[in-house]
Amino acid sequence: MTTSQAAANRKYDVVTFGETMLRLSAAGFSRLEEATALEVRIGGSESNTAVALARLGMRVAWWSKLPANPMGRRIENEIRRWGVDTRHVIWDRSPDSRAGLYFLDFGHPPRATDVYYDRAASSASRLTAIELESSPISEARLLHLTGITPALSPYTLKAVSSAIDIARSSGAAVSFDINYRSKLWSPAKAREALEPLLSAVDLLMCPISDAATIFAISGDGAAVAREFRERYGVGSAVVTLSGGGALACSSKEEVETSPHHLPQIVDRVGAGDAFNAGMIMGFLDSNLKRGLQYGTAMAALKHTMPGDLLISTRQEIDAAVAGTGSGISR
Repeated sequence: MTTSQAAANRKYDVVTFGETMLRLSAAGFSRLEEATALEVRIGGSESNTAVALARLGMRVAWWSKLPANPMGRRIENEIRRWGVDTRHVIWDRSPDSRAGLYFLDFGHPPRATDVYYDRAASSASRLTAIELESSPISEARLLHLTGITPALSPYTLKAVSSAIDIARSSGAAVSFDINYRSKLWSPAKAREALEPLLSAVDLLMCPISDAATIFAISGDGAAVAREFRERYGVGSAVVTLSGGGALACSSKEEVETSPHHLPQIVDRVGAGDAFNAGMIMGFLDSNLKRGLQYGTAMAALKHTMPGDLLISTRQEIDAAVAGTGSGISR
């Protein structure tokens, strides 16, 4: 049996890990400074993608290091609720354990939406490479990572590097979303940390703005995707075009897709993670065009619902891909 055949028979299609936080926001478009109550949800790029993959019917596991308290249990319960395997979560029982928080101050043009983090010294930021020894990476077809986790601490940077090593040695593919967060680190520090990781990536996803900001790669989507492949040796590069669709480039093909029309946006947060889920599904099926179609449809659906998570069904996603999902179903 070849390595690829063995990978196809594994317990999980995708495994991923990273920080998931409690998300706090005021009702509607009220400002945080006037709020008398806050809505509590959860949000984290990797777990957002895991939930979207599970809604597609894929076998997915997510883990992190969470405080063994009500806040940690709230996070784990919500992710598990939507079909994601969370049995590998590491429970932090230290006296100073805590979950990260983020506060969302919703805006509407011309007022921007602002995010305020309270995540320093969270349990997830203290996840170490040693704690990955019992992770399910070697049981998966693909390991999904983002550039957020390496930004949290030196510990998590080493954990990400170790996770990639485990994936490569076990024959699992690696997908990576650059997902730059300027409030966590500078472009120079991001580039220094991420460049050594990219040569082991099979599927790279990056907004065109992040390519320019971090890696000084400019041009249209096709040029940026080709440059990622040539400079870093990534297998397939996917560039999202800031509302203008997306383009995927591999050694065999270049394919692109147009964005869905969005007459109204309910909540932008998590749309990129939903896109990643569709893209990963297509990649595992060796069909980048299908990945782009599902990714853009899932991102569009995510814009229609509050919260970070894409709470959809496979039927609804298929209808959005086919362009038959609008109107009223009676």
